[in-house]
Parts: sequence; structure tokens; C-alpha cells
Amino acid sequence: MTELKDQNIKYKSWLDTSTFDNCKLNRKDYGEFLCDYITGEKEGFVLNINGHWGAGKTEFLKRMYSELITRNYPTIYIDSWESDFTNDPLTVVSSELLTQLEKCNRNANKKSDNVKRLFGKVIKGTVIGAAAMATKAAIGEASVGADLAKTLYESDNKDFMNQLKDDYSDKITAINDIRNALSKLAVELQHNDNTKLPIVVLIDELDRCRPTYAINMLEVIKHFFNTRYFVFVVATDTTQLCESIKAVYGNNFDSKTYLKRFFNRTAELASPDIEYYLKSLDINNTYEKSGYLTDLHLYPKVSTQTLDIAYYIAHLSKYYQLSIRDIDQLLAKLNACLRCAQSAYTSIGLKQAINIVVLIVAIIEHDKGITAFNKRELFTPLFEPFLNNESYAFEMEGVKIRMSLVITIALESISKQIEEENDYRGGGIISFLSRNKISQYRDKYEELKYNNYLENTVNIHRHLNNEQPKFWVWDDYKKVVELAGNIT
Repeated sequence: MTELKDQNIKYKSWLDTSTFDNCKLNRKDYGEFLCDYITGEKEGFVLNINGHWGAGKTEFLKRMYSELITRNYPTIYIDSWESDFTNDPLTVVSSELLTQLEKCNRNANKKSDNVKRLFGKVIKGTVIGAAAMATKAAIGEASVGADLAKTLYESDNKDFMNQLKDDYSDKITAINDIRNALSKLAVELQHNDNTKLPIVVLIDELDRCRPTYAINMLEVIKHFFNTRYFVFVVATDTTQLCESIKAVYGNNFDSKTYLKRFFNRTAELASPDIEYYLKSLDINNTYEKSGYLTDLHLYPKVSTQTLDIAYYIAHLSKYYQLSIRDIDQLLAKLNACLRCAQSAYTSIGLKQAINIVVLIVAIIEHDKGITAFNKRELFTPLFEPFLNNESYAFEMEGVKIRMSLVITIALESISKQIEEENDYRGGGIISFLSRNKISQYRDKYEELKYNNYLENTVNIHRHLNNEQPKFWVWDDYKKVVELAGNIT
């Protein structure tokens, strides 16, 4: 029996680096469920995995690849965006399919000669047009791919139809022969190497391709590879793909109905578990090892004892509805800002007191282009609630608190309040809310019973005065975030 995991497969490294066991997005159950589902299909099947930009579709497909290879299903992975420049998805899919099969099965090279010969006879433009006409004749469904094929000829409609008519019969025969040859190849490989069926082809990054190439790719999958013992899994941002189709056929074109012609079923890739993801990164421990927690005064604590930066990142990410890619970028910029503050401490010996909520919010506002970031001033803690998620609340000290309120208090706590007892010893700016303001907070929010959060946020200045740190005010946050904004 051939164990595929022991063969020289193209993406063998993924078997160690990209598995559902080490998935940081907690998608093991769903991934294994979908693998069970698609491997039960034997009569030609196309599954669309739909996920918005940044949902982690590529990492999910990599893990499906590892899972299926481990289960001994021949699996092909194709990054369609890498081949976008070729203008010929048929060549790309057929080449990758046969090349990767040869790496999976020791007898594939000899067995695939007939399939190679048949593909070699096919001319992309005319065969797509012929396939479209054949589809209409067979099932009464016209394919807009026929219209697209015309653009591949620099001739008028009469010339196009003459060319199409001349080789129509040969091309229709070639399509049927290719389908039959692929099914036969799958059975022979399974018989000789005792691998499992179906053969699974994973298509990634289709929504990033040029609209015409994306459409051609779907046409190729439908007309050539929708055959027995082959399953295609196409990962897309379906909304974006629909817009790409409209870019070719016009805004009034029913792109959603058009896409349904290519997919047997659609599986949604749900938003990932952000807290699980951040926990897997072990951010708090990483920051402790980097020295941020000792070289800097980071506040406020989530509770009396704990400064849980990952907790703030998780809930602020949910509040602002960040994708995983957004969060990765946020973490990179947050690290750059803290490293800059740490450098200031090591170079001049002056500790920096930083409200971590304000810093995270500032990074997000800058990335999202939220106008409050540039309108906010030293004395004016302007905050624009994220209206799409204004009601979002999270638990602190056993109490549900609206995130917009947490942010408002954090911003007001770093606004510069001039008082007589303020002093600027050691070059550091010591700014804090007046005692009257603190009393107002306590009176206003007493029913919320989160005095420790108020204490950790508002009174941090009083607690640290003897250490004479530099308390960051809005200008400090704005400056460092704008510098970090160059990191993409």
C-alpha cells in the first residue's frame, strides 16, 4: 500500500507545519467534518468554501491538504493567483494535476500518458466555446463562457463561428475523452497503489485573480474536470468574486445565479475564534519575555492583579470587527510601538507610562481611517463609537461593560489636565484627571461596580508619581502610531 505521506509530494512540509492539530483558529472539528463530507462524493463534485478576506481560507486549505494526504487521498493544491498571468487556466490545472499526481503515485507517469495526449490536442479558446455549446445541447443551459471565448479571437463574429464550426466535433469528442480518461486514471492509480478515491483538487485565491481569468478557471473546472472520482474545492470570497464577474458582464448581470452553475454546494468559513487564536500566540508571555512588562508601565489592569493585554486585543478586535489578517497587522504595529517606547527607556532611563487600550485603539483607528484619530487633540479626548457594533460589551470583574465606555474612559484618562500640583520633574509629563473628574466618574458609573478598572485607569498617575515616568498623552500615541503605520 502506498502511503502518500511518505511520497515526495509537492507540499510535504505542510504535513508538519499546517495541520488541524496545530490550527490556531480552532477549526479542527470543522475541517475534519468537511474532509469527511467531500470524500463521500464520487460522481464529480465542486464545493465552494466561502470566507471573507482575511478569514484564513489559505491556511484552512493547507490543513485540508495535510488531512486528506494523511488519510491517503491523492490531493492537489493550486494557487490560482500565482498562475493568473498565464491567461490559460486549462494548462495550469491539467499540468498541476498530472504533475502532482505523479508525485503521489509511482505509476502515475505511465498511466497519465493518454490524458496528457488528450490535453495536448485542446486549444483553449475554441474548446471553451465548444464546451459551452455542448453544455447547452446537453442540458439546455447556455454558458456566458461562449461570449468570453469570442474575445480570444481578433476577428469578427463570422470568422469566430467558422473556426468554431470547423473543429466543433473534434473538441466535443476531446472533452468527453478527457473526462473518461481522468476517471479511468483515478481507478487505475487506486488499484495499483491502493490509495483512496476521490482525487481532491484544492483551488485557492480565485477571488484575487483578474475577472476574466477567474471566470475561465470556473469554466475549465466545469467542462473538463466535473467527472467521476474527482472533487474540486474552490476557496473564494464569494462577494468579491461576484463583483469580479460583474466587472466583465455589467452591474446588472446576475452573478450569484451564474456562480451557482459551477458549485454543487457552498460551505461557509465562519469567523474564527479570536480569543483562541490570541491564546495560541501566548502574547502576554511573549511581552513578558521581551521586557515590555518590566521596562514600561502598561496599564490599565483587567483586574486588580492582572494586566491581560491579549484580553484587550481580543475584545477590541471584536468591537472593531477585525479579520485575522487585521489582527496580525495590529500585533506587528503594537510590537513596533512598544519596542520604540522600550528603546526610549533604555536610552535615557525614563520609563514610559502607556495606556494599552488607547494605544490599541489608536492603531486600529489609523488603519481604518477613522476620522477621530486626526481630529483628536491634546485636551479633547474625542471618540467616535463604532456604530456597527456599538452595543458590544465584555466582562470585567464580573460585570458587562460597553466597550465604547471603556474606550471613552481610557481616552479621557490620557488627556492633559493642567493643575497646580502638576509637576514636570525629570522631563516627564505628569498628566492626570482632576480629583473632581474622578469623583464624577465614580458617581456616574457606581452602578457598574467596576471601581478597580477606574482605579487602574484614572488613578495610575497618582500611584506612579514617585517614580516620575513620562505619561503618554495623545500627541505621543499619535506620533508613534503614525510611524508604525508604515509597516504593512
